Amino acid sequence: MQYARPCHEVLEGGPDVPLCPARDAQLGVSRRDLLPPPGTGRRAAVPRSARPTVHPRIRPPAGRAIPGVPIVLKLRTRAAVTASVLILAVSACGGPTTGEVSDAPAAQQTLRFLTINMPRSLDPIHIDAQRILENGLAESLVIQRDDGTLAPGLATAWKAVEPTVWEFELRPGVTFWSGAPSDGTAIAASLDRHKAKNTRAKSVLADMTFSAPTPTTLRVTTTKPDPSVPFRLTTYGIHNAAEADRRGAAFNSDPDLTGFLKPTKFVPGETLVAEANPSYWNKPAAGKPGITKIEARLGTDPQARMLALRSGDAEAEFNVEIDQRLQYEKNKDKFTVHSPAPTTRNIWLNMAKVPALRDINVRKALDLAADRKGLIDGLNHGFAKPATGHFPAGLPYAIDAGTTTDQAAAAKLLDDAGWVVGADGVRTKDGQRLQFKILTYTVFQPLAIALQSQWKKIGVSTELTPVETTASNKMMLDGDFEIATYCSCGSATGDIPGQLRSFYRSGVVSNYGGYTNPQVDTLIDQLGTEFDQQKQHELAKQVQQLVHDDVALIYLYASTQWGAAYTNKVRGVDSNLSRRILPTMWVTG
Repeated sequence: MQYARPCHEVLEGGPDVPLCPARDAQLGVSRRDLLPPPGTGRRAAVPRSARPTVHPRIRPPAGRAIPGVPIVLKLRTRAAVTASVLILAVSACGGPTTGEVSDAPAAQQTLRFLTINMPRSLDPIHIDAQRILENGLAESLVIQRDDGTLAPGLATAWKAVEPTVWEFELRPGVTFWSGAPSDGTAIAASLDRHKAKNTRAKSVLADMTFSAPTPTTLRVTTTKPDPSVPFRLTTYGIHNAAEADRRGAAFNSDPDLTGFLKPTKFVPGETLVAEANPSYWNKPAAGKPGITKIEARLGTDPQARMLALRSGDAEAEFNVEIDQRLQYEKNKDKFTVHSPAPTTRNIWLNMAKVPALRDINVRKALDLAADRKGLIDGLNHGFAKPATGHFPAGLPYAIDAGTTTDQAAAAKLLDDAGWVVGADGVRTKDGQRLQFKILTYTVFQPLAIALQSQWKKIGVSTELTPVETTASNKMMLDGDFEIATYCSCGSATGDIPGQLRSFYRSGVVSNYGGYTNPQVDTLIDQLGTEFDQQKQHELAKQVQQLVHDDVALIYLYASTQWGAAYTNKVRGVDSNLSRRILPTMWVTG
């Protein structure tokens, strides 16, 4: 397979020479678009026609980088910066930069990594308590693997003892960091606190009641039969609810959890250092090495993250972009990339907020005008396939056919609906301009720029509103967007009804666009009580076809973007939990 040149390999030439020919020709972006504003001497971050504004709610303090604009990570000294640049120059040509490593465990079992998903809070109920499960701080009852299957967490087994009653067998002897027992009563209280205070959990846990008939049993009672209860409990970190009430706001930075790593330094959104919990229930066997410390840093720029691994400044990163994946895979003896199963990239449309988006002709036109082939070839270097619907094509519960790009048909739809092209190329109807703001963040900004260019061709004007990755979570839940490149992404799952419900059921908090269709609601409710797998698949396809025809979201492509990369010093990674830091992982010398 032939790949386009990675876009950090800048070509010489005039302002109309593409920076990255294969990509930029398809996205309509040239060197001229990326010239600095006159007199500044700085390279523009995005084409001038699409230069983003920073949302006032998250405008950075003076001296801080603007989210979405590439930054270089702070290295320790000027010499380190110079050395790192030289390293990158060599490594970009395919030369490895890390030396041979021993199989012997390092004296210090510290894993250093970079991520764009830094938590702003360590309280599991907080919307921005990102990746505290994956980072080894918190634990859930049940773990969902990368392939969508389940594994034991704090629960070792589970079963439906009645149509509306599930029982979970709990690990005995587990304690919180404070030493308090994490038994059935404490876990029930933790889930009750999620139900009451976790914005994302309220609609998921609303019909569940939690109790503890014994210290090692959790009973979950539902209002109707629900085959997906174990899946619905995979994302909620168990915590000491009584201690959370006692500590109040301090619980955001000083929680009481059960994980094998306990924070010793936490700067919200920037830095997390955590060290081994001496009372953890699942330590490595005697004489076996294991991670005893993590040092996590915010890394918003994909090239800078790769530079950190190449220069030995980090051992892992968990948001591998396509360009960097190509570079890592040129040096498979030095790096390992774990690619996730394909997930569907979609565009959220806020019909609840934006009158023009309630016009199905507008939604269909935006859908038809999105050039999926250009996005796949230009942004994904072929590591993607056109989307058909919510679930990636090929799954037994996915639909077979999606939208075919047709910009002429898109323009005709708008013509017929009365949207007239004005002198400036933007359509209007009854005095209303067809223009939208696109909420986006670092990893999605190239996609937002590409869509901006594609939609402009049919008379739709857009303005980019880039924000910090974590800031987007609250904005989406608040409905504070018009169009968004936000990844709540369709994926392979054992919880088909739960995933469809969270996107498309009326009144669910994660139905960010406010989509509603009574027929879809009925089918989702029926799907949620169906235990027969084949019938589940049939119902799931019906739901997807309806929401596709309604253009509830715009489905673009299914991608394997955002894998995890490790240097060859890291051992013991579970390829089916590839972004989860485990106590059995270790670092060589």
